[in-house]
Amino acid sequence: MLIAVCCDRGAPGSTTTSLALGVSTPEPTIVVETDPYGGDLALRCVAPGGHGEAFPPTPTVLTLATEARTSVTPGLAASKAHEFTGSTRIVPGHFSAEQAAGVKNWAPLAEALWASASRVVADLGRIHSSSPTIPVAAAADVVVMVTRPEVGAVMHLKDRLERLAPVLANIRNAPPVVVPVVVTSKRHAGGVVEEVGRMLAPSNAAGVIAGIGWIALDPAGVEAMHAGQVGGKNARTPLLKSAGVLNDQINQAAGLGPYGAHAAAAAEAYAGQGGEA
Repeated sequence: MLIAVCCDRGAPGSTTTSLALGVSTPEPTIVVETDPYGGDLALRCVAPGGHGEAFPPTPTVLTLATEARTSVTPGLAASKAHEFTGSTRIVPGHFSAEQAAGVKNWAPLAEALWASASRVVADLGRIHSSSPTIPVAAAADVVVMVTRPEVGAVMHLKDRLERLAPVLANIRNAPPVVVPVVVTSKRHAGGVVEEVGRMLAPSNAAGVIAGIGWIALDPAGVEAMHAGQVGGKNARTPLLKSAGVLNDQINQAAGLGPYGAHAAAAAEAYAGQGGEA
């Protein structure tokens, strides 16, 4: 399964949402930082081992994109990923847009992510209809569009979705499945989701929306997640609890059931491959 996470503008939380979706499920997941303009996931997160090290400088998504030009296998994405938690691996992005200049075609990367034997969450960052990573969004089973609850942010998302939906439909020969996700506090989540739903209902792209989700605004939870502290009491932070609910919503939008039998089967297959996807 391929989930593409993106946003319209600024930094409303696509990277945090992507990582939270990865670590909040036992299903083997690869989080791939696919923003063509660069990212900093390798700097935000602490490599496992307890010594506070950053992730190695390579491989990155550019390594994966380069190899995908000549060979796509179910294990390619996993082979370029760094271990983060027990069931989550990370393919970090490059640091600057200039580094991605050599990747003229992102379609092979999209194919590699879609073909992965493990579940993939691809963080696309900001997106528009001419973005280099449009092939990744088009290949995704579900597109998650992250926004803030402010009226201006939601209206920008509405406009972006109306422009993006026909482009994705043309590439994939089918309408995309989109789940808008609002970053908000647990206290206000219910009302915010309801209001965002009302604002998006008149959209020309309303037919591709498979429900509205939310992810908790939880700075302490984000800090713990970046440190790889996602088990025990840290699994119950507002951030990860909301991400778990969102994972179920995404699964259902993709035509799958909530986490359960299929997740257990995936984990068993993963273990049978020695942890290799």
